[in-house]
Amino acid sequence: MVQAPKEQAQYDKQINHLKDALRRSRDLRSRALSQKELLEQQRGKLYQKAAEFGVKPEELEQKIAALKEEMDRLLAEANGLIPWELLKEQGQ
Repeated sequence: MVQAPKEQAQYDKQINHLKDALRRSRDLRSRALSQKELLEQQRGKLYQKAAEFGVKPEELEQKIAALKEEMDRLLAEANGLIPWELLKEQGQ
């Protein structure tokens, strides 16, 4: 059975569409793998940096929260040491 030129053109169009989708899928996969590798390298560097500060990765959130609390406390303490009323009287 011989296919009509119109049918052949339709099949060729579908095949080319599938080939293009396959090529784009491969490109996406390749980019995703490259990005994954880059992110894993960055994670490794961050873990190494955390280790330099003596913090385990699973302790980072807790350590960050503690540091924020300490910063807030120190800022409040510094704010309390400024003679704001005197500065207001001087017009500053």
